[in-house]
Amino acid sequence: MITDAQRGLIDAIQACLSVDPEVEAAWLAGSLGAGGGDAFSDVDVLALTPADRAGDVAARYAGDLSAIAPTVLVMTLFGRVVSAVTDDWRRFDLSFVEPGELARHDRDRLVPLFNRSSLEPPAGNTPPHRIDPAQLSRTIAEFFRILGLSVVGLGREEYVVSLSGQELLRRILVDLMLDENGVSQAERGGALKRNPLLTAEQRAELLALPPGRTDREGILASNAALAAAFLPRARRLAAKVGAEWPSALEAATRAHLLRHLGVVLLD
Repeated sequence: MITDAQRGLIDAIQACLSVDPEVEAAWLAGSLGAGGGDAFSDVDVLALTPADRAGDVAARYAGDLSAIAPTVLVMTLFGRVVSAVTDDWRRFDLSFVEPGELARHDRDRLVPLFNRSSLEPPAGNTPPHRIDPAQLSRTIAEFFRILGLSVVGLGREEYVVSLSGQELLRRILVDLMLDENGVSQAERGGALKRNPLLTAEQRAELLALPPGRTDREGILASNAALAAAFLPRARRLAAKVGAEWPSALEAATRAHLLRHLGVVLLD
């Protein structure tokens, strides 16, 4: 359900864009446009400009958003997305696209705000989630690479830096769980909303992982627990989609961890 604060921001954006001669249509996008979202969701708006004008229009809005709301932060992403935080900490993104780019979007995940053109994004344009076997192989290899680098961090007693490695491993594990659940990139939305996309069992497993600690024993325990959670899931998923398992890298990493840290990976 859209809150009063979000509705006020949507209305202000609609009023501003609808009188701009270089904005031909606008749709509420993101989680709110797709019928989801919550009180913490930002407001995402997709705005259609004439051909070859999206970058210039985005730059114009990035320079002055006062017609929408007082802002305390404005960023331009990819030259086309104006991301802002208001003085009462509401958040909104204006994504400017040109006619030839509408085909990348799905009308079923958008709510029309106004449209002075004859153009619409196609409906049913969000394909079912498909795991790329080659990408999954690279992800598994990256997990082993980060584990192997723990020897460097611990050897140098860089315990704070080693926490960054743990966070990377945790993110890879969460992404793997989302792949297991068939959650597409479009459905994942922002990085601050994962609970509805994970099963109760997955959430319990993540919450049971040891917390990050800046000491040798804590880092070893956390890395071992992350590996024990990731490897069996990755092995099952790789077999399911036909992804090549990095066997040589796994063997080398296991030997490396045992030799330098006395760690035996379990899965």
